[in-house]
Amino acid sequence: MLESLILTCVLSSPISLDKVDEYFLCLDRNEIIVQMQEYIPLFSEYFEHDDIETALRITYCESRGNPRAINKNKDNSYDKGLWQFNDHTWSWLKPKLNIQQDRYDIETSTAVASWLIYNDTINHWWPSAFCWKINLKTYTSFELDRSLD
Repeated sequence: MLESLILTCVLSSPISLDKVDEYFLCLDRNEIIVQMQEYIPLFSEYFEHDDIETALRITYCESRGNPRAINKNKDNSYDKGLWQFNDHTWSWLKPKLNIQQDRYDIETSTAVASWLIYNDTINHWWPSAFCWKINLKTYTSFELDRSLD
């Protein structure tokens, strides 16, 4: 599965600034995938193949892959876990989806993230899109559906 996500990064002649930028974006993309590869089997259970990379990138940008990550917000709420679910979002989803585990459980939080992305919106992670979006021209299937709304 890892091999199907890794791109071959080539810098060809004649060299231009655009080609250099694309080359380094390719290297950065691959580095994130390699760093997050332990989550590929789990994400494969909850996301379509074409969406796994975006899921890896979101969790890398949100928590650097740390399922115990905690971040405090200006309104004194907290974002917790691999997917950095906010207190407010988790409180809304917990009864709606009958969630029994906490946000630190990686399978539960991944299942909830998948449900949220495919049934609601990816906008819950939009504040960090500057980090996880490969570029503005590249969309996975769930991003494209949401971007057209």
